[in-house]
Amino acid sequence: MTVSRLLIVHWNQPEACARTVRAFLAQDVPLDITVLDNDSSPELFQELESILDSDANIVRLDNNKGWGGALNVALRHWLHSETSSFCFISAHDAMPESDCLPLLLRAAENDARVGIACPQYPEPIITRFSRWHGVQPETAWPRGRGISQEIDVPHGTLMLVRRECLQEIGIFDQRYFAYGDEHELGARAVRKGWKVVMVWGAVVVNPVTSTENAWRSYLFARNSLFLVHDYFGGAAATLRALLILANTLRLAFHRQNSSSVRARWRAVRDYFAGRTGRPAI
Repeated sequence: MTVSRLLIVHWNQPEACARTVRAFLAQDVPLDITVLDNDSSPELFQELESILDSDANIVRLDNNKGWGGALNVALRHWLHSETSSFCFISAHDAMPESDCLPLLLRAAENDARVGIACPQYPEPIITRFSRWHGVQPETAWPRGRGISQEIDVPHGTLMLVRRECLQEIGIFDQRYFAYGDEHELGARAVRKGWKVVMVWGAVVVNPVTSTENAWRSYLFARNSLFLVHDYFGGAAATLRALLILANTLRLAFHRQNSSSVRARWRAVRDYFAGRTGRPAI
C-alpha cells in the first residue's frame, strides 16, 4: 500500500499532539508523519521531542507562521520532491476514529475530481458559504457510511488534499494566518472545478482549542471579510462588515466578553486598512 504524507501543525500543546500522532498511527493507512512546530516555547518543544521520539519527523519553524504558512513550508516540499497522490493535514489536537483515514482515502480514490475531502464531526453538520454569513455550519440529514457529500468548503481539523488539485490551484493563502485559510483553499478548489466533499462515517473529534478567545474572534471576523470579498466582491464584504459590527454592538450592549468585542472592532478596521497575516492584538 502506498505511504501517504501526514502534516500536523503544532503549537505549545505537546501532550495533545502526541495523542493525535498515536491516534493516526493506529489507523490502517501507512503514513509518513511530519509535525510542523510553529515556534513553540523551548520547554514545550523539548517536551514534544521527548514524547514523540521516533514516531514522527519534527520540523521546528523559526517563527509562528500561522496555519497556512506552516503548512506551505511542507506542502512545497511535498509537491516538488515527493510522489504520493494524497496528503493529510491535521491540527495537533484532532482525534480521528479508527477508520477515518481509510474512508477519506477511498472517497478520493473512487472519484478523480475530489480535490479535498474532510471527515464529519460527531454532530451531523456540513459547512456552507454565503455572502451574508461567510462560513457557517448547517445541520444535515446523515447519509450512509462512506458516502461523499459535496460541500462549499472543508473544515480544517483534518482533511485530505490531492496532489493534482494543489498543483492547479496553489497552496494556502498566507494573508489569513489562521482560521479561514482552509475555507479559502476549498472555495478556490470549487471555483476551479474540483469537488470538496465531506465523507460520512469518517469521524474526527476536535476536543478543545488552545487559541486565545480574542485571537479567534479577530481572525474569524477579519478572515470572513477577506473570504467574502474574494468570492462575492467588495460590496458584499462591506455588507458583511456591517453585520459583524451590528452583532458586536449587541455583544457590547449586553456586556459579553469585552476582549472579544474589542477584537471584532479591530478586525473590521484592519480589513478595511488592508492588514493581513498575524494579528497585532
